This record gives sequence, structure tokens and C-alpha cells, in this order.
Amino acid sequence: MPLARHDAFREKQLKLSRRAAMYRLEMRKCKNATDYELIYFDLRNLAESARLMFECSGTKYDDVRITASEWAEMKKSTPFGVLPVLKVNGRAISESQAINRYLAGALGFAGRNNFENAQIDAFADYFKDFRSAIRPYTYVAGGIREGDVEELHKKIFLPAVELYFPKFCERLKATDGDFLFDFGVSWVDFDIADCLLTLLGFDSHLLDNYPELGRMVTAVREIPTLKSYFERRPVRAI
Repeated sequence: MPLARHDAFREKQLKLSRRAAMYRLEMRKCKNATDYELIYFDLRNLAESARLMFECSGTKYDDVRITASEWAEMKKSTPFGVLPVLKVNGRAISESQAINRYLAGALGFAGRNNFENAQIDAFADYFKDFRSAIRPYTYVAGGIREGDVEELHKKIFLPAVELYFPKFCERLKATDGDFLFDFGVSWVDFDIADCLLTLLGFDSHLLDNYPELGRMVTAVREIPTLKSYFERRPVRAI
């Protein structure tokens, strides 16, 4: 390799090494940060999996629950005009799934490698599709909108359950455990389990035909560091 090209190559490698070192340092700082602030409404919904990660890991955080009038005042100051927002040492992260992925990496609820993280993302996105499909029902069942809850349960909710739930049960059978991955609980387990707890409040027989998902919910509730949180957290419809 000519000397000039060799020097250019080495300079490029040094820049990449410095960038990687700065990234690792930043990740260590974020992981050890105690100044976490989670901002959301006084609901579980899109912020609860983040709360569960904080509680399960014993990580200190400020659980900021705002009113609709407070949100109207602060909306323009958020990155995308939506909640939840997570602040880490004052720096904001928006969108619930981005928050979940960030906290999973920082607090120990991610996969062990890129492939496992991609699988976690796949199940999270698949469950997000389910939540989107049943939203007309959950909004009415949760008292957010008016409508015929029985009709929506029959025509929207049950067909979605029958379409999506078997895939999760197949996965749980394959791992031969209570969680979707054999390495232990991940953030997507929290995301799914809490949503199922909400839905069980609307339909107590929801998991009668899906015992694997029932065991997942029970396993999450019985994690030692979460038991007291489930006992003291505010009771909300969603």
C-alpha cells in the first residue's frame, strides 16, 4: 500500500477508534446515570413497560404524571409532540418503543446479541400490531370513547386475539419457560404482560385458551423486585 494511502487508512481507523471509545464512554455514563425522569399521563399504557424496567432493576427515577392541561402547555417543548418522554440527565428521548429499547440496553433487559435484539423487536412490533388492531375496542372498554363495547368485543377484539395470540404461545412453548426468550425476562415480556393485565380487566376469560400467556403474566407479577410495585401502583383502567 502506498505510504499516503496507508497514512490515510490509519487516520481513518484512529478516528473510528476514537468515535467507538467516545460511544462506549457515553453508554457507561448513561447506564450509571441516576437522573432519569419519565414523563407521561397518569396512566399505565405506553409508559408502563419503562416503569417496570426501572422498578425491576431497582433504578431510581422520577415518575412524572401530568394532566391534560399541563400537557397542553409543555407539548411544544417535547421532541415530537407526543408522550411518553424519557429524560436522561436532562436529555430527552421520545417515542415509547425507543424509550423501551434504550432502557433495555441500559438496565439489562435487552438480548445478548444483535440477533436476539432483532427477535425482541420483531415480537414487540407484532404485539404493537395487535394493540393497533384492538384500539377501537380498548378505547371504548377503557371509557375513553363512547361505543358499543359488546359489539366491538365480538367483531374486533376476539378476531384479533385469535389471530395474534397463538404465535406468542408457540414461542413460549419453544422456549420451555415463562418468558419469550430463554435468557430470562426482556422488555417485550414487560410490554406484553402489562397490556394483558389491562385486557384481563375487560375480559377475565381472555387467557383461558392461552395458558402460556397466563403463565407469562404470573411470572412477571411474581418477580421479587416487582411484587411491591404491583401492590402499590395506582389502579388505572389502562
